[in-house]
Amino acid sequence: MSRKQLWITYGILCFLTIWGWGFIDSLKFKGTIDWSEVISPFHFTQFIYIFTTFGLTRYFLKKYYPQKKYASLLLSLVLLMAVFISLRYVLEEVLFPLFFGYRNYPKNVNPVYYALDNIYYALVYIVLGTIVFFLDHQLSSQKNEAQLKQERINAELAFLRSQVSPHFLFNSLNNIYSLSYKKSDNAPDAILKLSELTRYMLYEKQDQVLLEKEWGYIRNFISLQQLRYESPLNLQLSLKAEIDTIYIAPYLLIPFVENAFKHGDVHDKENPMIIGLECSEEEVIFKVKNKIVFQQKDKDGGIGLGNVRRRLELLYPGSHQLIINEQKENFDICLKIKLSHAAKNRSSR
Repeated sequence: MSRKQLWITYGILCFLTIWGWGFIDSLKFKGTIDWSEVISPFHFTQFIYIFTTFGLTRYFLKKYYPQKKYASLLLSLVLLMAVFISLRYVLEEVLFPLFFGYRNYPKNVNPVYYALDNIYYALVYIVLGTIVFFLDHQLSSQKNEAQLKQERINAELAFLRSQVSPHFLFNSLNNIYSLSYKKSDNAPDAILKLSELTRYMLYEKQDQVLLEKEWGYIRNFISLQQLRYESPLNLQLSLKAEIDTIYIAPYLLIPFVENAFKHGDVHDKENPMIIGLECSEEEVIFKVKNKIVFQQKDKDGGIGLGNVRRRLELLYPGSHQLIINEQKENFDICLKIKLSHAAKNRSSR
């Protein structure tokens, strides 16, 4: 609970234990509220020792319960009952006769009877205070656990995201090196394209980006790949969506495209590489299909897909579907992400 919620809870308990039953009894037996019975000096002293008991109960529980000092806690609560009895006695049996000329108990009340009678009341308020403490402790523990879990998720996402850029840069620099080695006239254009892509990776640090930006990132990546070859790529790029109002996590789609270029054949005339993006009211659908060229496989090719699988699990738990169909010669992926209200309408804010 927050501090405000805690104060409100204690306030409600004080009101119910001090005045609540008085209001109910007056209405039940008399049909009207007898203010002289509901509000009296004894009600205000009752507020003092009840609130004091709540506060000390919380103090002792916070001090000893987390450290599992149960003997000290029990001794403190017994001491608290003595404090309760003493405080009430001083207020109602010493100060009231002195200032108002009357007391709560008979003048010659038996001390043992007085103590036993008030142990009952002390236990009631200590138990109520203990219930509030454990309720607050449970809620705080759940909140802290949720925060720690979120921090772990954020740390893992940051790590996974940090892997995307180096992986892409490693592949792109290899491509540019190949162009430079061949003294290709396309090398300067490749460096310029890489600069544009790197700018996106370095400065786009938001948790969510417009799908339009992610799609532009993919198009630039494809342009960079095209510079490696003399002939045009046999690639079908299709967009069937309005992508300027939809947000997704950045760098989420590019690993699939990287994987297709790394292990696929982009010059097979009969089997073009297919990259498609479409959106409905409810979801984003991204598809990649390519023919597999086995000799292009290498030992470090698993970073992209493994990374994106984990990111999807963390970012879209229960709201995504990744279908991978690997056949003898073809490799297909279909990613479906359900759109939340925030993802569809964030840009309107």
